[in-house]
Amino acid sequence: MKTNIVLIGFMGTGKTTNGRRLSRKLKKEFIDTDFLIEKKENMKVEDIFKKYGEVYFRELENQIIKEISKKENKIISTGGGTILNPQNIQLLKKNGFIFLLQSSTDNIIYNLKNSYKKRPLLEKKNWTKEVSILLNKRRKLYYRDADFVIKVDNKNHYTIVNEISRLYFKNRYKKNYRKKK
Repeated sequence: MKTNIVLIGFMGTGKTTNGRRLSRKLKKEFIDTDFLIEKKENMKVEDIFKKYGEVYFRELENQIIKEISKKENKIISTGGGTILNPQNIQLLKKNGFIFLLQSSTDNIIYNLKNSYKKRPLLEKKNWTKEVSILLNKRRKLYYRDADFVIKVDNKNHYTIVNEISRLYFKNRYKKNYRKKK
């Protein structure tokens, strides 16, 4: 039986915020893969990207996912690029349902403009264009890997958390569950 809830999606879709709230509601430990990488390296994600590059970061991400995918009853928030390595998703699916937090490009840009986090892949002058390009490159991968799709635009955190909870408990004991599209 799958016991983990895994949140995937583009940066700025609310994976960390909703993951923390879901963790409190369901009384499950919250794990943020980016935070674990920062803790392991004793550096911020942006500094890892600057010093060692994206390839190195993705290797660290895969190592962390290998470790946490064995755990049970966790809420796991992944980085926006986790889906770039198919092995990451295979590992996370073994013991977890994959929830895609899906948002419009405009909403993502709004959230990123108002975020306290620095995003290493958006350090260019025209980063709003970069968001569209990256999102278009990754969109198919997000949908391919998701067990469930949660549209987050114009919803408060309470509604999003309740939607995820409802789908999780509805499908937790089923052998063959259906994707929500």
